[in-house]
Amino acid sequence: MKVAQRFIAIVLIFMIWILAFRYVHSIHRQSTVSAIPCPEKTIGIVKINSRDIFSKILFDYSFRNKDAKMMKTVSEYYQNWAQDTSGARYPIDFSENFCFIKLKLNQEIIWVLAGKSISNRTSFNGFIRKGFYYEIVSKDKKKAATLQQQLMNGSWFLSAFNPNKALTYELINNKQLKNEYVFSLRTQELAFSFKARRTTTMIVPDSTRSFFHISTRLNRGSFLPEKYADLDVLTDKLAGFSFNYYGARYINDAERGTYIDPEFDLLFNFSKKTKPTELTKILRKVAKEDVRVESDWIYLNRARYRLKAINDSTIFIGKNNPKLSQTKAAYSMRGKPHVLTEIKDLGWTGGLLELIPEYRALKDFSQSVESIQMHMACDKNTCTHQVSKQNTCQKNMQHIRIKFKPGSNARLETFRVLLTMANAYQFQQINPQ
Repeated sequence: MKVAQRFIAIVLIFMIWILAFRYVHSIHRQSTVSAIPCPEKTIGIVKINSRDIFSKILFDYSFRNKDAKMMKTVSEYYQNWAQDTSGARYPIDFSENFCFIKLKLNQEIIWVLAGKSISNRTSFNGFIRKGFYYEIVSKDKKKAATLQQQLMNGSWFLSAFNPNKALTYELINNKQLKNEYVFSLRTQELAFSFKARRTTTMIVPDSTRSFFHISTRLNRGSFLPEKYADLDVLTDKLAGFSFNYYGARYINDAERGTYIDPEFDLLFNFSKKTKPTELTKILRKVAKEDVRVESDWIYLNRARYRLKAINDSTIFIGKNNPKLSQTKAAYSMRGKPHVLTEIKDLGWTGGLLELIPEYRALKDFSQSVESIQMHMACDKNTCTHQVSKQNTCQKNMQHIRIKFKPGSNARLETFRVLLTMANAYQFQQINPQ
């Protein structure tokens, strides 16, 4: 009898695997949405090939997942999602290609969610045009209604999806592609590439130590969730930043008490002239903690950092003397991400941090990364062949590869940390306790 039961169980498991395998391959077909109409005021488009992304993640989850924590995270997300009804307000078929459209309208930056419509009703906040649903997601309903009327009455152009690219961010100028950020999710690595243009100032990290470095130029009009709306006072002025992080230390001082002392160097590049006193006012509003200045030092809570104006629009805050360099990369990343969650001398209190799902997921993700590689290459579209048959071109294509350790799945690790953050942010905002 037991042999028969085991045989039946094996057959059922095999059938479930076959059904899961067939389902994965059924959603792997190309999307029926090959292009989408966009308003003429479009300056950027985030294009998402959901079939390509989720078919690979589902295959990895079904046949390659060996992590019990992944099962727990998916279960928690599903329970929250099942109880949440807010998703019904977007009548979009998210199993097909969809996008976020960035527009400049009346000197304002707005973001529009757009995709194939699954409803003909007019009870939603957006509008339907040629079978696609559009809704402004970066403004309140009253202001969005006025702006949407302007969009409907304006001229439009068609923007195509590339079936070979899972996730892209296109910069648009006068309806033409100006630059493209391409993101790839592979089994063992995350990769993205783009065309490097103007030079920018960055802080050179101390390569003799473990560090994590990130430098970027900000694209104006980045959409921040309502929870972080206070950051607008900072992001609206920033042209970019450069950041080196070396970990943190837990301080237990008899006079000043206990606190976390992060070691970092941060360079702010502003789009307009900005004084250190202006920056400290912004930090007081953003940080929501004690920020004070004494001579050439700034105190963030009880941690002390150097404060220095490099020029009239560049300000440095950090533990070390800044060593600056120029780079053409709009975005650069180097070092070891695990230092982001590293806190020395924490002792038994470190166990309390492990109970926070967001910290645990970020720590697991950062520790699963083996290396981050960057290199410049030629743009194939601009290469020329001279008479001497030598291939000449300008190396202006930036490539960044985040390689994961053997045994770690890049797609699943990324999926898990995003789901964890969604559990912590998305549903708490919708259903506050």
